[in-house]
Amino acid sequence: MSSEWHFALQAPWGLPGASAAIAVALAVVVLGVASARRERRRGRRLLLAVLRLGAAGAALVLFLQPAIQIENVTRLPNKIAVLVDGSESMALAERAGEPSRAARAAKLLATSKGEFARWREQHRIDFYTYGATLSPATEEALVGPPGAPPVQDATRLREALAALRTRYQGRDLAGVVVISDGIDTGRLGETFTDGKLDADGTDFLQSLGAPVHTVWTGHGGLRDVAIAHVLADDFAFARTAVTIEAIVRTVGAAEAGWEGKTLPVTLRKDGVVVKTAAVVVDAAHPDQKVTFEFTPDRVGKYLYEVATPLLDGEAIATNNARTFLLKVIRDKIRVLQVAGRPSWDERFLRGLLKHDPNVDLISFFILRTPTDIETVSPDEMSLIPFPTEELFLEQLRSFDVVFLQNFNYAPYGIGIYLDEIKRYVEAGGGLAMLGGDLSFTSGGYARSPVSDVLPVELLDEGPPGSLVSQDAFKPVLTPEGRGHPITALRLEAKENLLRWEALPPLEGTNLVARARPGATVLATHPFQKGRDGRAMPVLTVGDAGKGRVLALTSDSSWRWGFGAAMPAPGSRSSESSGAAMEAGAQGAEAGDGMRGRWYQRFWENAIRWLIRDPELRFLRVETDQPEYGRGEKVRITVRALTSEYRPAAALDVAVSVARVPGAAAPSSGGPIAAKTLLTDENGESVLELDPLPPGGYRVTARALLGKGAAAAAAHHDEEVFLVRGGGRELEEAEARDDLLRAVAEATSGQHRGPAEAWGGLTFLEPEVVRVNKHRDVELWSTWITLLFAALFLSSDWTLRRRWGLA
Repeated sequence: MSSEWHFALQAPWGLPGASAAIAVALAVVVLGVASARRERRRGRRLLLAVLRLGAAGAALVLFLQPAIQIENVTRLPNKIAVLVDGSESMALAERAGEPSRAARAAKLLATSKGEFARWREQHRIDFYTYGATLSPATEEALVGPPGAPPVQDATRLREALAALRTRYQGRDLAGVVVISDGIDTGRLGETFTDGKLDADGTDFLQSLGAPVHTVWTGHGGLRDVAIAHVLADDFAFARTAVTIEAIVRTVGAAEAGWEGKTLPVTLRKDGVVVKTAAVVVDAAHPDQKVTFEFTPDRVGKYLYEVATPLLDGEAIATNNARTFLLKVIRDKIRVLQVAGRPSWDERFLRGLLKHDPNVDLISFFILRTPTDIETVSPDEMSLIPFPTEELFLEQLRSFDVVFLQNFNYAPYGIGIYLDEIKRYVEAGGGLAMLGGDLSFTSGGYARSPVSDVLPVELLDEGPPGSLVSQDAFKPVLTPEGRGHPITALRLEAKENLLRWEALPPLEGTNLVARARPGATVLATHPFQKGRDGRAMPVLTVGDAGKGRVLALTSDSSWRWGFGAAMPAPGSRSSESSGAAMEAGAQGAEAGDGMRGRWYQRFWENAIRWLIRDPELRFLRVETDQPEYGRGEKVRITVRALTSEYRPAAALDVAVSVARVPGAAAPSSGGPIAAKTLLTDENGESVLELDPLPPGGYRVTARALLGKGAAAAAAHHDEEVFLVRGGGRELEEAEARDDLLRAVAEATSGQHRGPAEAWGGLTFLEPEVVRVNKHRDVELWSTWITLLFAALFLSSDWTLRRRWGLA
């Protein structure tokens, strides 16, 4: 409680009456002084003026009835809110060995206990930290021993003040004290241009109704190189050029001695260097743009990183690299078909692919070999030369799938490019080799680089009759083939098997030694045996590096475009068979009717498998979001399907998570998490990880699928995700006080800095909440007041009469 007094007028006249009385009193004084000028003696004139003034004053006191009101009141202390910046930039020190900005703030708070005690005489102090959000804190926590460094990835002062206004709505806020390095990544910082706040920001600050005092914890001298921005789309098209722009920002280059230094800037994909550029450090141009242009050749989700090396004397090591996700999608499936000669097999497949709107087909088939006798000059022919270098060197990686269809490479000088085909497959390409008298060993592929990636082992060179069989046969599905997506003409297993048994027989096959270890045989020959004594593989698939390969040892799969068995060449029905083949080819090209349905289904399945269509995977792993903020948990879901595409329940799935190499982590260092999950009745299981450090990660799932009728086969899937580090907080890490000054000025507050003593800050007084006792002391009704009034009036009248002035 405290006693307070106020001056008041008790007369009932109000402001108009008081104004009129004062005007009359002034007029009386002026007239009295004017009439006294007739008196020659100066002393008498002065005495008359004083008496007239005293008389008018006494009359006003009696008329206005002044009084002193004495009150015994209770005031509720109002609040002072102290906001301490808790963002990541506060953990920085401008130079090595100096205290961080957060340490300066803590020291200031620790040495201000006396100032806080004076504030608490009339106010209460609430402490907060702010960054991306506003959070209550305690004085002890803010001035205590150093703990974890500030980690909030944004500084949003306006949003923090808005939350503060909501918190104190309807309560008495005496003022706000903001302790910060001046970096702001929220609305206030975005609209602060040319050293001024915009009108909206100013109106908001003034709506707080209390002064905002600001204290700056930074100072100049920061030295840093940062990848400030990366401009990239969320997705790109395979085989289409992509442009990535990065802003390299240097601060304090001249002081650090970096002026004129060449700084390499590297673009990496999953830790592998894609391109490198360079910038020359120029203190006059701190922001420099670097452009990378590349063409992604494979569909998928990839982690890209733009990074610069860490220079001596840099204050921040974490902002020299910036990682982002790029999802590469397929516009169309790009297919290269190379055939050794025109044939029904070539024509059917070309017609199927040409009329598929999702396929971009480039088809080459040989009409004239180098050994053909030429009767005219090559310049007079309409045939184009075989573009071997362009196809197999320059453009090969732009294709999703390559078909080598009864094609012998030797006559066309392609042998020098077989290594490139092998590398293409191992890098993720799809390759299908189809049979014929110019294919497999008959085409010279034995012991070639291409044979290293084929899923079958080839026979050594020999007489033509020992490499090809001309007998008709119906391929027999293996247990693996009965559940494989390529051979799934029907979804139901029994119906699918019946459909395969009803297909027309194939005419002839290339002979191969055996399936390569690790390959999957989908169909075998009913009576031909391999070198291992087992049924010879006819349809075999396998992985080679990151790519996939299919080997079909026959060149008569086009017969599957017919719904009934066809007569063999040379039979009595061979003439009508030719007409049927023509009609079948047209049907395959048009894609209509049932005749080409199963042929079309088979090759569509094969292409989807070769390009790793996600919908065909029996095992899939995915995260609930592609990017995570710092401190967020990671949720990983695995889904497993049986060979019949039903949920695979009670299945063990091994899941591991590893760091993707980058500038911050040059090597993955092995899995950081590994666990075996058991799928539920829906074929799903979930793994939840605690928050991970910033960076890129790859999660891999592995399982054995297929039991009983189908032998177990290993399947795996991968997914990448990103944990974001500091956001825009470290893009412009140099401390600045101009925004803090503008905030203080807009709210009639005061600015202090760098982290200097803050004595003399003023705050709004607490409001009175209760009057305990009230007493009026009337100044007009005392005998002294009446005596003086009578004395002044009588003396003025008497002297004027005596001196002849009345």
